[in-house]
Amino acid sequence: MSNQPKSRVLDKGLWGMSAPMLIDQAVTFTIPLTDMFFLSRISDSAAAAVGAVSPLVFAGNTLLMVTAFAGSSIASQRIGANRYDTANATIMAYVLLIIGLAVLTALAINTGGAFVAGWMPLSDAIETHAVTYLGIIGWMVAIWGLRASYQTILNVYGDPKWNTVSNFIFFGANILGNSIVVFGLFGIEPMGVDGVAMASVAAIACSFLFTATIVHWKLKLRLPLKQGIREFRSLIKPVLRIAAPASLEPVSFNMYMIVLNWIVAGVGDLALKVKVYAFNTFLFCLMISVALSMATEVIIAQRVGRNEFDEADRQMRRSVKIAIWGTGLLALFWVMFNQPVLGIYTDDPAILAFGFWVFVLAFLSEPARTVNIVMGGALRSTGDAAFISYTTIGVIWLFSVPLAYILTITLGWGIYGVMVAAIVDESVRAAIKWWRWRQGHWKEYGVAAREAREVKRRAMKQTS
Repeated sequence: MSNQPKSRVLDKGLWGMSAPMLIDQAVTFTIPLTDMFFLSRISDSAAAAVGAVSPLVFAGNTLLMVTAFAGSSIASQRIGANRYDTANATIMAYVLLIIGLAVLTALAINTGGAFVAGWMPLSDAIETHAVTYLGIIGWMVAIWGLRASYQTILNVYGDPKWNTVSNFIFFGANILGNSIVVFGLFGIEPMGVDGVAMASVAAIACSFLFTATIVHWKLKLRLPLKQGIREFRSLIKPVLRIAAPASLEPVSFNMYMIVLNWIVAGVGDLALKVKVYAFNTFLFCLMISVALSMATEVIIAQRVGRNEFDEADRQMRRSVKIAIWGTGLLALFWVMFNQPVLGIYTDDPAILAFGFWVFVLAFLSEPARTVNIVMGGALRSTGDAAFISYTTIGVIWLFSVPLAYILTITLGWGIYGVMVAAIVDESVRAAIKWWRWRQGHWKEYGVAAREAREVKRRAMKQTS
């Protein structure tokens, strides 16, 4: 194992890890904006259709990414304890798990998409676009999950800069592919929503091949396939302890977004189009909080592996503060330039008229959303995922969904009702996460602490 690479995460620290991740996420969250631009060139209905069902795509992406990050958290804790053999075997195990989940997720989206689109109160034109898109895009989700597993390997070993290059490849290939299928470049007949979906699949495939090449040929990491298969159950158990409950929260949130789109679609096509354009614009704000969250997760996981709990606590608080300032300033920029931004997508005066207040309400939800992302990631990285996931699901389905329906439909607030409900939802969930972190239970959920308790329990059982 002497020739195997060593992790440089703690040597680089928050800025060293998050700087390339910030560029990485800037590229990632530019992609929905560019996709929305190309879809709007087809029609506002095409853009609204993809926006309406995109939470289903995000749910699939999230399931695979959370599993990858859960696995990387366990691997990071192993590395923090200087147990590289077990860490690499853990990586092999969660890569195998993601391969299986990726295929199942793709089939579920491709075959179940028509049911989801038919369930929503969409107009015929919008529903047709949505069904076409979902029939293809599942394979993009599958390859995205495989790429995510390899990206976490680069994060764990302190080389996130390659993920930035990978995303630039994805971005460039996506722009080129969309330009070809939408504008009919190189003599190719212009295509509709199906062309945009196929361009996304081709782009992510190029990005994944690059990332896998870097891991195996540049980083020269040798993953123990035989050990990963032979010890799969024992290696994957601590990963699932994080991934199973942790995936419930973001997947549930994306299902919540589907329900919100269903509520908005009931108001009318205009409200849905405004909501989709605003939501995809503010997705770009996530680049800061997600980048800092990813860097913080890896650092805190290794700190917990070393039992350096005070350092982990200081890191989390610092990351939250920086993320709130960063996302707040970016969100304020969108509010100030709401009309030019919306004008990139559409010249419909009815849509533009909604712009300012919808953007203001989206801005007000950003601080709480930032806390949810950073603190949620920190809690998951320590292994304390179950409580947060279960309370989040309870808040969303027992409180937030009814509130959104009452404000939007019963009280007749329309699109503004959904936006206000989103502010309240994010705030309540952020308060719960902050309270949970301050309780300090996360110190007891690390893999080393669990194994130490298990050894002690077995010793006591033998002596009794």
